[in-house]
Amino acid sequence: MFANVFPQVSDSPSLIWVIAAIIFNIGNVFLGLYMTFFKKEPPLIRTHLYLYITIVVCLILFLVMNSVHSENTIWEYLIGLYFITLVPLSRKWDVLIHALVSIVGLTLLPLLILLQMY
Repeated sequence: MFANVFPQVSDSPSLIWVIAAIIFNIGNVFLGLYMTFFKKEPPLIRTHLYLYITIVVCLILFLVMNSVHSENTIWEYLIGLYFITLVPLSRKWDVLIHALVSIVGLTLLPLLILLQMY
């Protein structure tokens, strides 16, 4: 069904990394919300960090594979830079602002798919 709805997404070898980053980001947002309102234990904080590192690795792999198969635009680099700089920087701010920055990043990830499709 997924291949029928978005044939360009399934044909592109680099966009699978964006889909993985979206899934990991959704999980990371929910884990962060859980830690905010219920428990903030060291194993959960480590898992939150590992999920963030996984998201960044997925975006780096997307940028590398996309540069091999086609050309990256400034928007792809800016979204990657957003995740590398602003999300960790917002960790020192209020927890809700950090969550807002992460959710804005989550809305920017589908923009990578739209930029590849058109």
